[in-house]
Amino acid sequence: MDDVKILLSALFHDLGKVLERTKEYYTKELPERFAKVEYVHPKFSAFLLETLGKEKSELSNFLKEHLTEEVIDLVLFHHSPQNDYGQIIQIADWLASSEREENQSQKEHYVNVVLSGPFKKVDENAKDIKYPLTTLENIFPSSGDVKASDESYKRLVNSLLKLFPKVDNIDQLLTLFEFYLSQVPAQTTGYEPDISIYDHSRITAGLAHALYKDYKNNLLNKNDLNKIKDLLRDRKKIDTAGEEIFNRKLFTFIVGDISGIQSFLFNVSSERAGRMLKGKSVFIDLLSRYSAKFILDSTGFTRVNTLYLGGGNFELLLSYIPEDELTRLRNHIIETLWKFVGDDLYLGIEWDYLSINDLLNFINKREEVMLKANQRKKKRYSTLENFYDLIFVPKSEDIKEGEYCTICGKKKVEDASSQDRWCKTCKSFVELTGKLRDASFLIEERVNIPSKDPETWDEFFEKLGYCIDFVNNFSRLGQTSKKIYQLEDVHIKDGFIPDGFLLGSFKIIESNFEEIAERNIVGDYGDKKLAYLKMDADNMGEIFKKLGDKEKKREGLALTRYGILSRRMELFFGKGVLDLIKDKREKGYLYPVFVGGDDLFIIGTYNEINNLVREIREKYSEYTGSQEIFTISTGMGYFPDNFPLIRGARIVEEFLEKAKNFVYPEEEKPKKNKICVDGEVLSYREYEEALDIANELTKRILENKEERQESEEGKSKGQTSRAVITKIERSIKGFNPLLEQSLNRKISPPAVWRFMYYLRDYKDIGERLVNILLKNLLGEGEKIRNPRLILVATKIARMKTRKLEGGKSK
Repeated sequence: MDDVKILLSALFHDLGKVLERTKEYYTKELPERFAKVEYVHPKFSAFLLETLGKEKSELSNFLKEHLTEEVIDLVLFHHSPQNDYGQIIQIADWLASSEREENQSQKEHYVNVVLSGPFKKVDENAKDIKYPLTTLENIFPSSGDVKASDESYKRLVNSLLKLFPKVDNIDQLLTLFEFYLSQVPAQTTGYEPDISIYDHSRITAGLAHALYKDYKNNLLNKNDLNKIKDLLRDRKKIDTAGEEIFNRKLFTFIVGDISGIQSFLFNVSSERAGRMLKGKSVFIDLLSRYSAKFILDSTGFTRVNTLYLGGGNFELLLSYIPEDELTRLRNHIIETLWKFVGDDLYLGIEWDYLSINDLLNFINKREEVMLKANQRKKKRYSTLENFYDLIFVPKSEDIKEGEYCTICGKKKVEDASSQDRWCKTCKSFVELTGKLRDASFLIEERVNIPSKDPETWDEFFEKLGYCIDFVNNFSRLGQTSKKIYQLEDVHIKDGFIPDGFLLGSFKIIESNFEEIAERNIVGDYGDKKLAYLKMDADNMGEIFKKLGDKEKKREGLALTRYGILSRRMELFFGKGVLDLIKDKREKGYLYPVFVGGDDLFIIGTYNEINNLVREIREKYSEYTGSQEIFTISTGMGYFPDNFPLIRGARIVEEFLEKAKNFVYPEEEKPKKNKICVDGEVLSYREYEEALDIANELTKRILENKEERQESEEGKSKGQTSRAVITKIERSIKGFNPLLEQSLNRKISPPAVWRFMYYLRDYKDIGERLVNILLKNLLGEGEKIRNPRLILVATKIARMKTRKLEGGKSK
């Protein structure tokens, strides 16, 4: 037995459930030794592996070597283990299955049952959403009547089985599972079908690999495995048994969290921003990915043991790893990062040792480790062994006046006489941006760690042991030692199996902010401004707390549910949002700075960004089925294309925090789910009204553009026409008291008449505002509370109707 075989056994153990639902394999003649196995799905799993094993000529060298009788037996007998390795698979399976909740209503129609969304377990008022039986190319669920069939299972299985013989490593196998099995329920009889076979299999495999390593390192023996099984059979005993084995530290939970992202990303002058920003953003993404990979590879694990990776964070669950080894790995990463970018960025890495009892209270333990990581970030480099040498000993580099890099201001330029006085580090980020323009794949190769300190982004990753490149095309021939990851897309075509999908924003189409701003211009009208958009998923702390509450009541193990929720969030931002903006990005209207994890930051034309807010929020609601807990807050601002990038980013971050923390007078605490536009906090309903008013104003003004020619008196009727905007702005004085009355279910008809008379020349706008009052008064829909939505509307209308003269907005 070895690491690969234990992983294969755990990953394949439930695959027979998919074969069973095709109703095709019942006609197959199974080997005689299968008869003693009680359950059907282990027989089908083992039958598949045995059939593949006989077709040696069709198999990859990887499968020929590792798809042995030992693996087949572990899969076949995972419900009735024949040895210690089988016990390990069974325990991992039980731990990964303990989140299941009974539901007896599904037993008769197990083939028709599809995967349920995980969000209702947190938000009881969320819609019942279902995932159609498809590949991961379609991540969006449906709220309608969705069913599977044996025919739909056959199509899925046939596509999957055609590719199985080509699998050349664990990463490729995991990619196949993720693509084909992410929306296949692990259990359709007797339990809620809200855990996919992919998620169950990867959690089982991760736990099995960790337990296997503990077993090989003599932290577990046969008697220990028997005791664990006995206690897991009756979980009520866990609280009272006081068994040492359940409190023995068997796992290492490691978290990584990057700080300093904001200042690192945006510390660049605006004229160079587009050329460098994407390179820096991708470096941050790769920093968390390859720091996690460095730890995994160094400890003998694979990405199977990654619980979460995204948004500058990672979380790993490994076997017991000695403190000194973890400290050595952390020091290497942090020292290398310091030598590369100084104190601009910091990767806080912390860990804690967990027992099985801790796994059963995972959310609480996770909070404890995250707290430790935050405390470490405050201390930063002070805990490094050679902290004094790194910080205080003068560097040998002699930098004279005029030789400092004009970007970072810290390192020596390559050529002080050049127009772009950039150091090697900053220049490398610009070059990385160039590589990303047409890239579709990341190619990775393991290399020996050089002794030289890194000066460029690729030298940094070589210092971790990885040679990385971005390409548009490649050939697998002669590259068996290299890993190939697919960027920004989830598909498997022409028989090519990537080693993983890298979701998030990597590619770049337009990097010139001035040209992006110019795309606001329609005819002779528009303003050369950019919209900065930051959106962040709300209530993640509350969501995880609810999972923790279930653990405390012994209703289920939240480890699997946590992994599922985290991955579904990453899929929405890293794939769903990217799919949504694909066309506009390719046409140069949007510059996604980062999209992934549970947030995003996009710069683009105000026309596209204004509409994008609405589209993303609607898609998020559709994706989660929730409008109460799974919500999004937004910060948005409008800036000239040459506005200092770091200032604009900070301002929009402040807008986002303002939206999250805004409290109405009757509220005890913020309810989030709001948008702050240029400092004005609105509900999304109010924002919709503002957009509609802005569009009506714009249409009214531009439809009369022929009247906006110079009159005989030399006055511009265009300016007179745009005076409607000022008129609407001033109407807020009369609208505000009427809005307050409507919220209190009172109204003064004479006051409304006076308001309508004031806007008599703009009857359509006046009627829209009065309709808001009536809906508040009658209690129809969400209340409109903030009259300053009018100011947001007029601001947008001013930008859209500004006339260009001589190429400049007037």
